Amino acid sequence: MAGKSIVFWINIMIMNKNIEAVKSDTGSTRREWEERLDLVLDIAEQMVMSGAEVARTEYSIRRICKSFGAVRAEALSITTSLIVTVYYGEYGSVTQTRRVDKFAYNMDRLEKMNALSREICDNKLSVKEGRGRFKELMNEKYYSFYHQILFFMLIAFTFTLFFGGSVKDALTSSAIAVLFKYIDEFAKKIEINKFIPIVASSLIGGFLAIVAVRMGIADSVSMVSIGDVMLLIPGIMLTNSLRDMFGGDTITGGIRFIEATLIAVMIALGFSSASRFYEDLFARTIVSSVVELPYFMVIIITLMTSFFGTIGYACTFNTNSKRLIAAGFGGFIGWAAYIGVGYFVSSEPMKYFVAAVVINIYAEIMAVREKAPSTVFLVSAIMPLVPGGMLYKTMHYAVTKEWHKFGKLGANTISVALALALGMLIANSIIKSIRKRRRKRLGLQA
Repeated sequence: MAGKSIVFWINIMIMNKNIEAVKSDTGSTRREWEERLDLVLDIAEQMVMSGAEVARTEYSIRRICKSFGAVRAEALSITTSLIVTVYYGEYGSVTQTRRVDKFAYNMDRLEKMNALSREICDNKLSVKEGRGRFKELMNEKYYSFYHQILFFMLIAFTFTLFFGGSVKDALTSSAIAVLFKYIDEFAKKIEINKFIPIVASSLIGGFLAIVAVRMGIADSVSMVSIGDVMLLIPGIMLTNSLRDMFGGDTITGGIRFIEATLIAVMIALGFSSASRFYEDLFARTIVSSVVELPYFMVIIITLMTSFFGTIGYACTFNTNSKRLIAAGFGGFIGWAAYIGVGYFVSSEPMKYFVAAVVINIYAEIMAVREKAPSTVFLVSAIMPLVPGGMLYKTMHYAVTKEWHKFGKLGANTISVALALALGMLIANSIIKSIRKRRRKRLGLQA
């Protein structure tokens, strides 16, 4: 019996070893597929962290896995998680998950990770080669902290003018923006909850705006504040959340919508608390003045500031310096489309819808021309149109319990965000359909 038992266990060990060593049709073991999938998830994680949309991330995952020889690959990307299952050979399968706990727009990294995924697929890179290229890209440097301060100042300055503020308001707003960047950098170093620096920035920024107006340095508290609000407000997050939900990614879209709303509430709470604190401390009401400009001057100023403000955002999103002018021009033509449509229709949602379509088409054209993801050009260019100021004012009315204004402006904010999301979605769908038909006509893989 002892001999039979020994033989039995020897056979079991041999079978297990054989199972582990079973090759797929591509000659790969389970361990090799785990290594491949680890690389795939590293790339996908960086894409999500850098601002890639759900569809792009999932497509890249499936494409890389197929190039490695997978029979089938299933990918699920939501706001904080990646789940990938790869099927290989006749029976083999591997599943890996990855939690994504950081998020910051980085268009250059997104572009390079997208290029790496293409390189792996087109050149059939090995895991070792792919891993080496990945490490090289991760070690690349981006704009310095002091460059980022200048970008923050540019955004605050231009968007203060964009919304109708004076030069004094714009200069004051840009000075406060420097403090915002220091608060943001400090919060990153100590890894504090992301809502705390937002509240701190809005509270301090609101108080300084009031003091500046009282001292005669600036003209309008609201104009000074709005330039700084554009550094904090999650307008693009709100718009993208609706776009995700329209595109069928309901979970991701819903999470982003809730997060955008919470951030807007925090900002409104901070600025409103600053106003009340000042009035209680000095027993004075806040008086602002706004200079009215001729309409043609408003058009010129908004077109110029949309261009330079978009470049400012592109820089904060770490867009490659070669793409900055193209990104700025996208913001310019988007706002020009908004103004142009306004001569024919009075509906605000329609103006935003057409402008979103124009920007999306422009982004797709530039993506083909520059061989880069359309997101690189779209995210920055859409910023002059995102209802950031509207979202802030809506939440401000909620905090101050002005419910009638809250309901009216809230409905307008949602309608504008919906118009932008629909414009981007429809334009993107049409372009994809045209591209798919063209590839089929040329006999290429769809």
